[in-house]
Order: sequence, then C-alpha cells, then structure tokens
Amino acid sequence: MAYRDRSRAEGSFQLNLTPLLDVVLQLITFFMMLIHFGGKIEGATASIRLPMAPSALPTGDLGLDRLVVSVDAKGRLIAEGSTMEGASADAWWSEQARKRTAGLSTLGRKNEELPTLVVVRADKAATFGSVRGLLSTAQGRGFARFTLVVLRGRQP
Repeated sequence: MAYRDRSRAEGSFQLNLTPLLDVVLQLITFFMMLIHFGGKIEGATASIRLPMAPSALPTGDLGLDRLVVSVDAKGRLIAEGSTMEGASADAWWSEQARKRTAGLSTLGRKNEELPTLVVVRADKAATFGSVRGLLSTAQGRGFARFTLVVLRGRQP
C-alpha cells in the first residue's frame, strides 16, 4: 500500500471573496441611496420653485462664510429679504464683496479670492441667462465658490 503525502494533494482550498465583496458593496450603495438627508433646505421661501434632480444632496462643504441668494422666475436677485435687479443688484454684490474684503484685510490676507461660498437657489422657471448673469456679476466682484441648489424628489 502506497503512502500518500497530504501536502501533495491536488490543490489547497482558497476561498474566493470577490463575489462576497461585490454583494456587500452593492448593499452599502443601496442603503446610502435610501438615506434621507433632511427635508428642509436652507433659506427655503415660498416664492422660489426649485428644479428637481435625483442626485441633489446638501453640500458637505461647510465653509466659514456662506451667502445664500435666490433668483426668482423673472430673473431678479432675492437676498436678505429684498428683491433687486439691475444696478441695485450690482451695488448689493459690491457691498457684500467690500464687507468680506475688509474682513480679510483685518486677518492679514490680501489679494485673494473671497472664501465665501455663494449658495444660489434659482427658480425652475428662471432662464439660464439670468442665473449666468448673476454668477458673472458675483465673479466680477471676487466671489469664486458657488453651489447651485435643486430639490430632491417630487414637489407636492
């Protein structure tokens, strides 16, 4: 009778973890998509009907300085409880930039882009041109960081 060496067996058993990891990652993705991140969006007003996007989530970038503005259906700027357009909107952007530039100079930081995060909430009926005009005016005053807000899901 021949002695058989167990170390020379046909092959050692190796567990394939790839399918298991694939299923686990799919489950993680599934549950992350089901998480509800809150129903109220910062600065919500009744006069603004935001567009909807399935991937719109609140931003994780919580800068020190935030400026929330809205654009209504007629393309007017709504900020700090008042509605502005044309020269008054330009003057408002200049005033906001002046306030923030003065704050930076007291900290010893000069000739830099403003670190303010501008949150833009545009009405669904607002034209692209009006939103782009608002962004270019703000960029001309030194603002460089923008976030556009849309609603998740369906509106009642």
